[in-house]
Amino acid sequence: MGHADGSQAGRGALPLAGIRVLDFTHAAAGPFGTMMLGDMGAEVIKIERPGSGDGARTMGSPMPGFPRRNSDYYLSLNRNKQGVALDLSHPEGAAVARQLAAKCDIVAQNFRPGVMQRLGLGYDDLRVLRPGLIYCSISAFGADGPWRERPANDIIMQSVSGLMGVTGEVGGAPVRIGAPISDFSTGLFAMAGVLAALFARERFPEGQHVEVSMLESSLNMMCNYVPSVADNGAVIPRLGRGHAQIVPYQAFLCADDEYVMVGAFTRNFWVNLCTALDRSGWTTDPRFATNSARLANRDELIGMCNALFRGKERAEWLRILDAADVPCSPVLELHDAIRTEQVEHDRSVARMTGDGRQVSVVRSPVRVKDWPEPPMHMAPDLGRDTRSVLAGVLGLDDPGIEALEAAGAVGSSKGLIDAR
Repeated sequence: MGHADGSQAGRGALPLAGIRVLDFTHAAAGPFGTMMLGDMGAEVIKIERPGSGDGARTMGSPMPGFPRRNSDYYLSLNRNKQGVALDLSHPEGAAVARQLAAKCDIVAQNFRPGVMQRLGLGYDDLRVLRPGLIYCSISAFGADGPWRERPANDIIMQSVSGLMGVTGEVGGAPVRIGAPISDFSTGLFAMAGVLAALFARERFPEGQHVEVSMLESSLNMMCNYVPSVADNGAVIPRLGRGHAQIVPYQAFLCADDEYVMVGAFTRNFWVNLCTALDRSGWTTDPRFATNSARLANRDELIGMCNALFRGKERAEWLRILDAADVPCSPVLELHDAIRTEQVEHDRSVARMTGDGRQVSVVRSPVRVKDWPEPPMHMAPDLGRDTRSVLAGVLGLDDPGIEALEAAGAVGSSKGLIDAR
C-alpha cells in the first residue's frame, strides 16, 4: 500500500505507517474509527475547537489526576492521536485546516451534512488540494433524504433502527443496549470503508469519498432478522435473556441465584446439552429435535430447563457443561469480566502512560504476528500538539504560529493552561 512519503509498508511494520489522517470527528463514532487507524500505525491529527474541544471530553466521569476536559469517555476513544486546537469558523483557522488536509491521506468528519462544505472543507474542496485523498463522512441519517438534518446520537439510533425494539424482557419495555453499539459499529464500518478506499487507491489514484450513516450501520447490526421481517412479515419479540432465532440460547438462573449462559446454537451442541441435563430423549422428541421445533415450543422447553438449572449452583453447572462441550459461561459484571484469566493472558486491558499519568484502556483486538506491538499513546490534552503539528507538518515558524494564536484561529498556549 502506498504512503504519503512514497514508501511501502514492509514486513514487521505497522500497516498504516506513513499514512496521515486529519480527524475532524467528535463524540464517539468517528473517534472510535480513527483511533483504530492510529492503532494500525497511522499518524492521526485530531482537530478540536479551542476552549471547549470534543464534546466527549465532558461525557462520562472526569479522571482523577488529569486536567479538566479529560473524561474516561474521551480518554478511551482518542489514544494515538495528536491534538490541535483550531477554530474552523475563523477564516484563518479554516485556511490552516485546508493546508493540513493537503498534507494528509485521509480526512474524516462527522458533522451534520453541509457543515464542512460551508466551511470550505468538503470533499470537493479538499480533493483538489490532495490528489488521491480518502475523505470519510459519517452522518446520522445520510447525506440525503428527509431525515438528513435531524440531530441524533447512539440512543436515538438504537431506538429508530429497531435495536431497542427487540431488546427487553418478555412483555416489558424496550431497553437500551448497554454498549453504544450504534456509535461503535458506525466507527468500524467507517474504518473498513477507509481501508478499502486506501487499497483501491492503488488502482484508482483519484481517491474516494466514503460515506457511512449511523442508521444504516445500526440496521446492519440487525441483518440476521431482516429477511423474515421484510419478506415474511415476521415481528421480532422481546425475549429478555433469550434469542429470537435460536433455542436454547440464553441465561439460566441457578440454585445460588447466579446466572449461567448457555449457547446451544448447533445440532451437536444441542445434543451435548441434552446429555449434560440428563435429558437425551429430547434429541428425538418431535417438540425439541430441531431448532425450528424448539422455537415453536420455546415456552415449554425453557420452563423445563429453568427448573433443571435451579437444581444446582452455577459452579457445578459450569463444570458439567464444560465437560459435555457445551458453550457456556458465567454472566459477569464488567469489573469481573476485565479480570478473567483469558483477558489477563491476552493483555486485553492495557495501561497507557504519558505526562506522568496512567489510564487503563481496551487494546485493539486486531493482532498480526508480523506487526510490531501497536502504539499506546495517551489521548491528547486539548490542543497539546498544536504548535508541533503546525511547525512539523506545515513548516510554520514561531512568529507565524503566534500570529494565528493572536487572531484566535488556533488555540494559544495560555488557553491550554487556563483549560486545566
